[in-house]
Amino acid sequence: MHLYNAWLPPHVAEETKKEKESFARVVRTVNELYRPDDPDSVYATLTWIPVIKLFIDAESEVALEDVDTLVKIGLELFHVSQNNLHAQVKWGNILVKLFNKYHKKLSLKVQWRPFYDTLISTHFTRNPGPEGLRLKLRHFETITSLVQSCRRFFPPGSAFDIWSEFRSLVENPWNNSSFEGSGFVRLFLPTNLDNQDFYSCEWIKECLNLWDSIPNCQFWNCQWAGVIARTVKNCNFIDWECFLPTLFSRFLNMFEISCSNWKSQVPVANGRESYPFPLGVPKNTSFLFSNKTVTRMKAIAKSIVYLLKPHGSAQEQLETFINLLEQYYHPSNGGQWTYSLERFLLHLVTQFKKRLKHEQQNPNNSRRAELCLGRSERTKFVNVVLKLIDRGQYSKDKDLSETVAVATSILSFVEPSLVLPFVASRYYIALETMTATHQLEVAVMSIAYVGRSLLLTSISSSSINSVHLDGGNVFINLLMVSLSNALLGMDANDPPKTLATMQLIGSIFSNLASLDDNIDGLLFMRISLSQWLDEFLSRLFSLLLYLEPSSVLNEGLHSPATSGTFLVEYSSYYYCMLEIMLGRLSKSLYDQALRKISKFVKTNTLPGAIEEVGLLCSACIHSNREEAVIHLIEPLLLSVINSLEDTPVMGFKEGEISKASISIKAKPTLSPALETTINYRLKVLSIAISYGGPALLRYKDQFKEAITSSFDSPSWKVNSAGDSLLRSLLKSLTRYYPTDQYKSILSHPDAAALEDWISTKDYTNGEPVMPPKWHIPSDEEVQFANELLDLHLQSALDDLYRICQARIHSGPGDRNEHLKVTLLRIDSSLQGVLSCLPDFNPSSRNGTVEDPDHAPFLIAGATGSSVGSTEIREKATEVIHAACKYLLEEKSDDSILLILVIRIMDALGNHGRCWYDAWSGEAWNLESAAIKEPPINFIVSSNYKGKRRPRWYLIDKTYLHSMWRALKSSYNKFCARGNFYPSNHVILLIDDLLKLSLHNYGTVRR
Repeated sequence: MHLYNAWLPPHVAEETKKEKESFARVVRTVNELYRPDDPDSVYATLTWIPVIKLFIDAESEVALEDVDTLVKIGLELFHVSQNNLHAQVKWGNILVKLFNKYHKKLSLKVQWRPFYDTLISTHFTRNPGPEGLRLKLRHFETITSLVQSCRRFFPPGSAFDIWSEFRSLVENPWNNSSFEGSGFVRLFLPTNLDNQDFYSCEWIKECLNLWDSIPNCQFWNCQWAGVIARTVKNCNFIDWECFLPTLFSRFLNMFEISCSNWKSQVPVANGRESYPFPLGVPKNTSFLFSNKTVTRMKAIAKSIVYLLKPHGSAQEQLETFINLLEQYYHPSNGGQWTYSLERFLLHLVTQFKKRLKHEQQNPNNSRRAELCLGRSERTKFVNVVLKLIDRGQYSKDKDLSETVAVATSILSFVEPSLVLPFVASRYYIALETMTATHQLEVAVMSIAYVGRSLLLTSISSSSINSVHLDGGNVFINLLMVSLSNALLGMDANDPPKTLATMQLIGSIFSNLASLDDNIDGLLFMRISLSQWLDEFLSRLFSLLLYLEPSSVLNEGLHSPATSGTFLVEYSSYYYCMLEIMLGRLSKSLYDQALRKISKFVKTNTLPGAIEEVGLLCSACIHSNREEAVIHLIEPLLLSVINSLEDTPVMGFKEGEISKASISIKAKPTLSPALETTINYRLKVLSIAISYGGPALLRYKDQFKEAITSSFDSPSWKVNSAGDSLLRSLLKSLTRYYPTDQYKSILSHPDAAALEDWISTKDYTNGEPVMPPKWHIPSDEEVQFANELLDLHLQSALDDLYRICQARIHSGPGDRNEHLKVTLLRIDSSLQGVLSCLPDFNPSSRNGTVEDPDHAPFLIAGATGSSVGSTEIREKATEVIHAACKYLLEEKSDDSILLILVIRIMDALGNHGRCWYDAWSGEAWNLESAAIKEPPINFIVSSNYKGKRRPRWYLIDKTYLHSMWRALKSSYNKFCARGNFYPSNHVILLIDDLLKLSLHNYGTVRR
């Protein structure tokens, strides 16, 4: 079982075991639907392709024999659908996914000729079919990807047949067919074990002669470079020494680089303009076969890495090669052309990492022992690549500077004795530089990326420490200096440096098992964490205060719920850093931080930093909700209630509906200052309580009063803030989410002060490695959620029905306000519970009523505990249908009311999309190399099956996986049983949406 499935909420993880039989049932169904004597039966199988993809993406544990059967059926369906490009695209894509996931476990033979015939008949002959260009392009991309996935399964003799087929095409460079031939050779020629007897030095010599026959065409270069790269990697029995000068010359000539602001491209090989008379390639051929820069750079990097061997001359060739390229990585050379240099560096280091991993994990069957790289070869390679890293570190191109940081991180685990002193020296230089402040941002980012290797090197007892200046103390000092200077890097006027600083703090603290002034083993922590924490919070508070805007945010239905400064933009490390730091603090340091944060929150109102302050409170609650709710939630909640007590009301509370019928000549209002304060505190509360769970139950009455009073306020801004609080409270009470996520549990075997990271590939079918604790709603939480639904969904539905039927308001303004607030209450209630409110009972095609609870199981997943009932969802649909009819007749010019109705319809009939939006919103950029330990680690001489991550990261990924499973499982009843049909209530909603889609206002139609 995959780690992400083993770590799901316990009952969901148990249900995933049923997916093996569920997948087998799907395979049997597809097999039964396809009839070889009926070509049209292919169409019946297409509806099951999304279901198959579902099992792949869900990392379901399935039987290998079922996968083998499905692959064979899929290949047969692909080949019989010659005249149906749509079916071939669908089956081709799913076959690529199956091959990529299970290729190491499958044992089958695939013929190449049918794929070639399909390519020729579809893309290289005149075909007057009805398919458009877009579908044909997708078809070509699909079939080429499928061929690439199937090459490893080509039977013996395929390489001879393929070369015999296309050799005549590539021999004549003056005919356009040579370009097609080179593309087919690159696409089809296999290098698997069954075909390695085809390759020889004579064949390599012939290929290089053919490559040289057209010296001025990048398309031609790209195809042959791809062929050579795969041959170099897989055919290690060939002696490449005599071919090295020619190969490196061709590789160098493939770089088209310009200097400074020159528009022309300058080849590195000869210093003149590249290809003054380039040979043209037919448009159809260049359009279909790949000639992208990234493809060329990857082929060059792969060839170079696998040409390296002990006592070989490839290293000398590489040094000459890098010496010529080095100057073009200089920061003064900038432009679009730097993309090729950036891609080359990334693939060079990545391919080197892959080779080392393969040689470590497969010492007996990877490559011949005399070809495996030793310490000397690794050192020489890293020394050479450091030249490019040194030049490109401060590049004007952001992608290149980030790639340099990633390359530095990987190489620091290979040769820390070379990389870490380099990083340290550049960091100290950046600290002293006054004229180029951007260098400090890059230097800080580099420290963040090598944080784990710095710590592991500092505590490592291996002989590697002997090469360090002070036995590792220099790196200990670097960590202390970087943490101290991180406080100075938090500057609202310099967002990039601020975000890099937060990434650094998060990276270092992700490695530490705990944060305390008195922990044995943290010998490098010569600074007082207590003092550092005080200074950090002071700097953070100053940063938040400085973000305060001078003007109040605009009011309206589409006004932003939060401030949205650079601290909370996509891929920001602000919240992650806070979660890690507060989650690792000892009890005394946490209490110290909580007191300061509580004081700051209670004494400041920052409308321009709502989300930032809310996330700060949320991180405190996620770390220790029992303590944090007392110091943060209680004072904010009481403050809101006190502020709303003496404010004018609209009279919309339950039991006061008669007051609303009284005509009000002047609508009551709140002062701008009071309105801003209440709105700020309500929205901070709504963000802060996201992980409150059972700790919020002690304030049940206060929450009810605050939410009800906010909906009764004459301010629409306060109404909207109450909406945010209600939906957040319902989510916190009902959904599943991990708790104690950031607390360290696993200690590193070499140092108890460091956390031991985890790899998903190291997980076996035994007991899970310290699975996370999940918030499983208690009976009291479910009861409280039901009470909130009664107050704000059931009663709001009754109010809405009475408004639409009885027209109880004498003033049109009163009716509009009441309608807006009532619809808002319904929307927030439904958005809060989403799929926790039971779905509609589906109808059936043949009139036979079936219990949906006994529908065939497809995939496991759950959002949270069930609240309410199906009858509530059905009642809401009927009331909204009546409201839609009323609004279209009486209020068709009020777009705000109609948009609220549309949002409610969406939450009623398509809650999976709402859940998907929440999922995608939380799926921030977690792929940073700053929190990644590669599978090759020569610092502690470890060998892992895959990259290792902090436990909190894997829990976060598991949580996102759980959310994704929940939204997918909500539709399983319609896939698993053809007799199920959407409920009549869903059809009612669709009819209303169709009417609204024809509305005069564009905002409503969209």
